Amino acid sequence: MEATIEKIIYTGKSLAHIDGKVILTDEGLPGEIVTIEPVREKKNYTEARTTGIIKKAAERTAPRCSHYKSCSPYQYIDYAYQLKIKEAQLRETLTHELKSDFCSILVKPSPHIWGYRNKVRLKILWKDGKPRLAYHIPQTTNEFAEIDECFLASPEMNSLLNETLKVLTEKKQLSVDEIEIKESFSEKKFLTILHSSSKKEPLISGDTFIEEKVAGKLFQFGPRSFFQINVEMTEELIKDIKDFLALTGKETIADLYCGVGTFGIALSENAGKVIGVESEKENITFLKKNISLNSIGNFEIKEGYCEKLIGSILKQKPDVIILDPPRKGLDEITRENIMKHGARFIVYVSCSPSTLARDLKTLLKKYRIRRTTFYDFFPHTTHIEACVILEK
Repeated sequence: MEATIEKIIYTGKSLAHIDGKVILTDEGLPGEIVTIEPVREKKNYTEARTTGIIKKAAERTAPRCSHYKSCSPYQYIDYAYQLKIKEAQLRETLTHELKSDFCSILVKPSPHIWGYRNKVRLKILWKDGKPRLAYHIPQTTNEFAEIDECFLASPEMNSLLNETLKVLTEKKQLSVDEIEIKESFSEKKFLTILHSSSKKEPLISGDTFIEEKVAGKLFQFGPRSFFQINVEMTEELIKDIKDFLALTGKETIADLYCGVGTFGIALSENAGKVIGVESEKENITFLKKNISLNSIGNFEIKEGYCEKLIGSILKQKPDVIILDPPRKGLDEITRENIMKHGARFIVYVSCSPSTLARDLKTLLKKYRIRRTTFYDFFPHTTHIEACVILEK
């Protein structure tokens, strides 16, 4: 069956129409004619698999990995064109929800498009007493693609993955079914975490934390701590936020999902006070360590959930609110309190264009957008990270 690809939608699927029916297939660039194989019928569309290319687009390139559809499905697309596709997806999502055109979205490419991930987590398949690394195959329940090397991780991380497999083989650690490695790019140190479905707590190999340097500050984080995947892109994001806000040293900043303190600590030297809100225990432990490590004296920690603390924090009238929520975005209580008390500036860092658009729909009742930037934290993947700066 032949199909002409019209566009790539936010999920990474390639869209086409055949006899008026919507087709979503797993690969294909706009303008390409491809052969497809239907996989399953849905109410409003057909899921398909691309089986061949009849007419190839100039932007198509050869993937580095045989397993790329499981980890980085845009590998077959020229990187410059990846950026255009993602920028268009972000623009379409925001325009559709906010019912207005976005005439200006800045695009920031990743400084490196290979070896940029400071964390990987892989499935371990045991075959004939030997472990193999694998990625879960998307849209399947229990199918995996075996891999020898992941080009999104550094060569050093790939070496460590293979060395760990040798140790698991020698010690016959058959209960280990996942391996996770975190890397410090500045220190070239690693944290190895072994997961087992038969054990509640993971096994940590070596140190229980690693240390990274970002924006001139030191950050320690552990096996359960959240830290941005692309360190160089994080540096650029922080620099842009600093440049835009042009803090005078008197402002109060509310960092509402502060994690281990990345944004709040980086901005603290230019502010009068930072109030950081965090609920996860391990994040709080490392947040306290990082404040001490950087000799920060103007950072106040509020332990707990944002929706429970937001009212009292905003009554302190912060000048700037930093938002870096989980994929689900802001809860209703947080949105309502921001609308009630507010701040002059909101810096909203989002990993989900759809929830970003939903939250902006509310915030734009009292705020205007000053800058929208797409930061490509995840080259070759479908993920989109954006930062929107709003002013009251």
